[in-house]
Amino acid sequence: MNAIETQPAKNVSPSRRRYLSKTAVAVGRRIEDLQKGVLTDKASARAALAKLRRGVNADPGEIADIWDYTHVDAVPDSASDAPTPEETAVHIAMTLYAIHQQSRSGPMHKPGFGFGRAARELIGTENENPSARSRFNALVTASTVDELRSHLRSFVQLLRSKDIGFDYAAFADDLVMFRRPGGDKKVRRRWSRDFYNLRKPDGNEAESVDVEAPASSSPSSDAK
Repeated sequence: MNAIETQPAKNVSPSRRRYLSKTAVAVGRRIEDLQKGVLTDKASARAALAKLRRGVNADPGEIADIWDYTHVDAVPDSASDAPTPEETAVHIAMTLYAIHQQSRSGPMHKPGFGFGRAARELIGTENENPSARSRFNALVTASTVDELRSHLRSFVQLLRSKDIGFDYAAFADDLVMFRRPGGDKKVRRRWSRDFYNLRKPDGNEAESVDVEAPASSSPSSDAK
């Protein structure tokens, strides 16, 4: 993932518009296609999710059966043999989505619904679910991507049990950012803002808490 792709997350008011990278856009497209298939009971989509679930504990690129869903376009020639931040993010996002969507009749990928907001819905505005809060605290204090990944799987299963989804495309960008120098702090800040960004009494979104301006030009219409 290089320059920020000028494509806002879908179904988000302008005050909360967030721009996604090309990597995140690709994740969103793949998951939307799988989700549409699963929700219309297509055997091929169910089989794809089953394959992805088997990769949840594997390293990126380790399982050839899921390369179609976890590959990253345009890996730089300078990349080492270790997975790039983008490869790690795509692998984690796709395999976690497969866990999240399993046996659910509704969509677990919800464009515009941030991870922190999903956590708040699970935990409750008055911390009605202290066990979930404890797991969320462990997750957001993770210092390595491996530690984060370990906590994410159990937390996603909690979200799944309550039919609470979130935006996996934006989440993929969060995972990429987590691997950047100082990126873990930025991701925690974003999730914290999203967690506490409750609706106003009039039903409108609170403004300007997780807006991310594009690094390049104005929004384009061809990136998705």
